[in-house]
Amino acid sequence: MKQEMLDFCRQRGILIDRSILELLGDLQDLEIAKNLIERIEYQYKQKIITKAFFYNNLNKVSEILMNYSGEDKRAIEDFLEKLGLDLKILVFDEKLPQNNKKEEFFLNRNNHGINLLKIYQNQPKKIEVNDFVKNFRNRFNTLKNFLQERTELENLASISRIENNKIFSLIAIVYDKKVTKNDNILLELEDLTGKVTAIVNKNRLDVYEKSKEIILDEVIGLKCSGSRDMVFVNDIVFPDIKLLEKKKSNKEELVAFTSDVHVGSDKFLEKNFLKFISWLNGKEGSEKQKEEALKVKYLFITGDSVDGVGVYPGQETQLDIIDVRDQYKKLAELLLMIRNDVKIILCPGQHDAVRVAEPQPIIGETYGGALYNLDNLYLVTNPSLIEVGTDVKFKVLMYHGASMHGIINSIDNLRMNRAHDYPTQIVKYMLKKRHLAPTHSLVTYTPLENEDALLIKEIPDIVATGDLHRPEISDYNGILLFSGSCWQSITPFEEKVGNNPDPCKVPILNLQTREVKMLDFSDVNELDNKENELGGEI
Repeated sequence: MKQEMLDFCRQRGILIDRSILELLGDLQDLEIAKNLIERIEYQYKQKIITKAFFYNNLNKVSEILMNYSGEDKRAIEDFLEKLGLDLKILVFDEKLPQNNKKEEFFLNRNNHGINLLKIYQNQPKKIEVNDFVKNFRNRFNTLKNFLQERTELENLASISRIENNKIFSLIAIVYDKKVTKNDNILLELEDLTGKVTAIVNKNRLDVYEKSKEIILDEVIGLKCSGSRDMVFVNDIVFPDIKLLEKKKSNKEELVAFTSDVHVGSDKFLEKNFLKFISWLNGKEGSEKQKEEALKVKYLFITGDSVDGVGVYPGQETQLDIIDVRDQYKKLAELLLMIRNDVKIILCPGQHDAVRVAEPQPIIGETYGGALYNLDNLYLVTNPSLIEVGTDVKFKVLMYHGASMHGIINSIDNLRMNRAHDYPTQIVKYMLKKRHLAPTHSLVTYTPLENEDALLIKEIPDIVATGDLHRPEISDYNGILLFSGSCWQSITPFEEKVGNNPDPCKVPILNLQTREVKMLDFSDVNELDNKENELGGEI
């Protein structure tokens, strides 16, 4: 059995520690051992599996164990115990009552103008191939319904009902995309009835430019001619999104957007973050700025609030706080300094102590217990849809942004124009495609029972993102886009992935006037209250 496990790992390009291999070889069921390795590789992108992975990632070990039950679970527990892990320290949020979802802990409070419209706190279960099939079917049918409302898609037909020499429209998912030797673009399209090949001729410049934006697995509409043997594309229609009403509140309330605090990193800019907190409390800046600060009623923190542990190789050498629980304690101490009438909405990111697979659950008590003592803090999932405002309600879509790097690499226009420095440009493509990560491999994700959590079903008033450590304010078809800055100076890991951070900047939105501003809490300037280049109101 040990030889079979070794062969299995070799085939998948996985390097495995000898002691791990020995213990897995002692398991009675080879399939359980293989499933464990597959789960670690797929969910955590781990190609080198050593004892250190299990010792340094107790949150991930807890998460893995939650996916098993019965005899399978007992076998994995036996393996972990033989590895030397104390299973008593693998706590699964026992402080909350059983059968009571974590989000209810927050929903039962007086929300003071906060409505948690969509949080995806799904229950752990064994994931099977059919779950992914259902996920894609749900996505396809939802986006198909959106596209069917587009008047330009006339004579809609399914792929199985294409008639020769007719003008028709298709709604399909992009199974494959290639460039021919003549520089035409070849699309392999699929719907629930079959597949067909479509060609976009390079001489049809308007259509050809649109086709450059197409990425795998997205659902699009096409105006076509031709036959089942070959479809010729005359136009391309994306699901797209448009906000018809630009809301304004009757009451003057301000919203601040930030992300990527990275508490625990040795490059955490604590002095600057404290300066921001001092401003929020009305103690920093000019009298006008102090007065304005006290009108901030909502603060969105869009992921990576702590630096985490074991997120990337060698991270332990770049930490001031090496225990993730202590990182959250420090974060709680900082957030506790903010005046209590500011409602803080916080979602996780890749550095937080939750699973990497999206939708990421709220930060649990096991590691983030200190956060549960803050009465004005609302923990939500990544992504989530939140409604704020005491009279007029504004829908805010929060998404940390793990898919952004992959989207940049998939679209020439973004890659060639340094989109890492302009994060809202990436968000515009997400909105055009009505999905936060259209291609299957862009992020690790968990398919839900009845819906695709990364699908943009409801039209938000605001989209708040982070991850790229670049502050930016923009607008797309009436939707306000806010990219959070960071509170961490550049790390070697950021240089590797292409991030070019611009820390200590905070976008601000006035819900009454729609005026937007970018505040600068860096060491370069005193508190700078200049308007974004878009102008005051957007």
